[in-house]
Amino acid sequence: MKFQENQHFSHKHILNALKLDIGEEIDCNACENPITDPLHGCNSCHYYLHDECLNTPRSLQHICHPSHPLTLLPNPTYSSRSFSCNACGSEGNAFSFSCAHCEFDLHIHCAKLPVKILIDKHPHELNLLFNSPYKDENVVFVCDECHGTVNRDNWVYYCSHCDFGTHSNCATGNVTRKEEANSSQSGNEYLMESTARKVEEIEAYNKAQEKLMAAKLIAQIQAEGSRAVLDLVDGGSHRKYYYY
Repeated sequence: MKFQENQHFSHKHILNALKLDIGEEIDCNACENPITDPLHGCNSCHYYLHDECLNTPRSLQHICHPSHPLTLLPNPTYSSRSFSCNACGSEGNAFSFSCAHCEFDLHIHCAKLPVKILIDKHPHELNLLFNSPYKDENVVFVCDECHGTVNRDNWVYYCSHCDFGTHSNCATGNVTRKEEANSSQSGNEYLMESTARKVEEIEAYNKAQEKLMAAKLIAQIQAEGSRAVLDLVDGGSHRKYYYY
């Protein structure tokens, strides 16, 4: 059902107001997230936008990048035809807020993240940080939601009082299908690495215990050997060993 038309800079055709059919699943060509009503689209090109994405401003002055305004791009301008989001660290292939001068790029949903947030799994408000809360570069930040590691330069939601933090997308639930798969893989990799480390620790402990037991046995044999008394019987034809 069509309601109204909209000419958007990202597409050559008029975008019509649409409604999804029951059970229909499509992704937004702007944010790459699944679409729910309301939306606009071009059925002939299979091009669809959330209404919120449709109305995203063409430029943005963001607190994380105060030196230059960010420009809304409908497609990445890099030769790879993709960009790496400076907020969440994942790849994007659609709309972005970009600073060409600094090669700084954000998903449009990352650019709209609130500076403070409350989540079900933590009693305190979490603050949005634009890099790791740990000054020591050797300290790895691990997400308390998915247990995956977080790049030092990516954004996190963090409670300094409890040292509790998450990926920005884990806190908001605003995860594209591609990012969800990557996040799950990252969490699984972390668990596998943690398990492997524990196995190595157990094996090292067992080897140390075996060496200690062997050393004790050798010492015991040597001590018993030093106490042995050689007794020659029957003119030296037969030797008997006694151990005290």
